[in-house]
Amino acid sequence: MVSELVTEKKTDPNPKISFRRRSSASERAKEIEAINCIVSGKNVLITGGAAGLGYAFLNHFLKHGVNKIIILDIDSEAGERIALCFEKSCGEKKVHFIHADVSNHKRMTVAFEEASSLLGSIDIVINNAGVLDERRWEKEIAGGMINTAMLAMKYMSRDTGGHGGILVNVSQHADIRNTAQLPVYTATKHAVIGLSESLSDPCHYEKTGVSVITLCPGLTETALTVDSPNKLLSRVMKADFVKSLEQFSIQTPYVVAQGLMTILRTGESGSIWVIENGRAPYEIYVPNPQTLRRHYKNNFSHVDTKVVRGRAIREVCDNSRTGLMSCA
Repeated sequence: MVSELVTEKKTDPNPKISFRRRSSASERAKEIEAINCIVSGKNVLITGGAAGLGYAFLNHFLKHGVNKIIILDIDSEAGERIALCFEKSCGEKKVHFIHADVSNHKRMTVAFEEASSLLGSIDIVINNAGVLDERRWEKEIAGGMINTAMLAMKYMSRDTGGHGGILVNVSQHADIRNTAQLPVYTATKHAVIGLSESLSDPCHYEKTGVSVITLCPGLTETALTVDSPNKLLSRVMKADFVKSLEQFSIQTPYVVAQGLMTILRTGESGSIWVIENGRAPYEIYVPNPQTLRRHYKNNFSHVDTKVVRGRAIREVCDNSRTGLMSCA
């Protein structure tokens, strides 16, 4: 999905296969210490935290010593079970569950108020929960990631009484070939990148103190992925989608969550990160539109020769600055 919007920071015309050296024990210890410096003692809110990526994020944050975590999810049974489980294992109330539907703005507003009162302050928000249902595309558009992002900015922003913080918006990175059957879902994920780019602008950061990072996981083994073929518009689309998915390798939520910890250590506000095929995260960027502009010889975009009454006529269409098309 992101492949249409972004390109890699560095491109090599003659790419070579390289093998990434494994980190030594001392290097890994230093990395963990650096992550702990950023995460330890912080209060975290995760949407969609009762399963899949959200649950993996939850486990990694606890591993790195966060103070408290709020998980928002529509699945009450799973959320309450997870909160109780961690209370028994940790010996204290480290994880709190709040039932919420991210597509319901009023319910999300109440949930954030409740989370703020429980935590005192919110330091990190993982905007993870989304909706995939091409048959009910209106619900996809109302999906809730914008609700979560704007409420996160409100509660963490310095100019509204917050202390600043980090907002991670979860988009998706996939080859356009396996998103052709998900037109509306693809559009919502493109929108997440645009939202992040706007909120991370320096003029916003100076006022809010909130760093905005975009995470784009590749194909990941979650309930959303497994059930996605049943949420398409037609059976033909389902067959094509399942066939295209077979061409791609799938990664576990654990790998994505582990990569996010590294991103929190090194990522700057406005950065976009991809984690795919179970490999280490890498940064990508939205290119300047001027660098993508197509150029034509003599500013003519189309040349066509056709035969009319036995003689050739050369028709040239010129797209001028005025936006009018003239043919000679």
